[in-house]
Amino acid sequence: MDVVGRVVELWRYPVKSLLGERLEEVTVTAAGFDGDRRFAIRNKATGHVLSAKKFSTLLRGRAAIANGGGVTVTPPEGPAFSLAGPDSAAAFSAWLGFDVEVVGVPAAGVRPEIEGDERVFLGRAGAFFDSGPVHIVTTSTLAALTTLHPYGRFDPRRFRPNIVLSTPESGFVEESWIGKSFLVGEVELEITKKCARCVMTTHAQEDLPVDRDILRTVNQQNDEIVGVYGVARRDGRIWMGDEARVG
Repeated sequence: MDVVGRVVELWRYPVKSLLGERLEEVTVTAAGFDGDRRFAIRNKATGHVLSAKKFSTLLRGRAAIANGGGVTVTPPEGPAFSLAGPDSAAAFSAWLGFDVEVVGVPAAGVRPEIEGDERVFLGRAGAFFDSGPVHIVTTSTLAALTTLHPYGRFDPRRFRPNIVLSTPESGFVEESWIGKSFLVGEVELEITKKCARCVMTTHAQEDLPVDRDILRTVNQQNDEIVGVYGVARRDGRIWMGDEARVG
């Protein structure tokens, strides 16, 4: 197998569409990164799961898993609160301006209805992923896009990857890995498909400004694609700095 790069960032997002947390190591199974997108915010009136595709204000809050395993949410205003606390739904409702509830992943085989920017769509069965459970982006792809739109900030955070790989080659290198095995740390992934992007990449978050040209560049120059999805075929752990191989 060929060495293709090295892990420089690991991310998980305990609550769908909130900002996530950087990790030094993580356990990976067929369900994805441990703790990733295990909860979501659902509109009580419609039953639809909220997404920052439509509700960009979600990107102003952050979720992280504490040492005891519980999820702590830091909203844009007010004190942090426990997701398991009795007032968490009320805190989200006050933040968003309408009644919502906190929900765990749906039962196996059930696909959640998710609010997109233009329509409601069905997510991955038994999960809150839009598509695949592990998302990989390379520095080669981000550099290629920066060349095409030099004034844009193609920061990995805009694309919400689980794994960011430092890769020495130029261009959209990960797109050639579809159907291949990807070995990193103790984990073997099958790279299953490319990742089509949406308006969420253009929203402001932390120090990143609104930039509609981010998505326009992706759509016009690389057929809407940034990164790839994978599914774990062998469980295990990944550490920062791990070498990645493809074959």
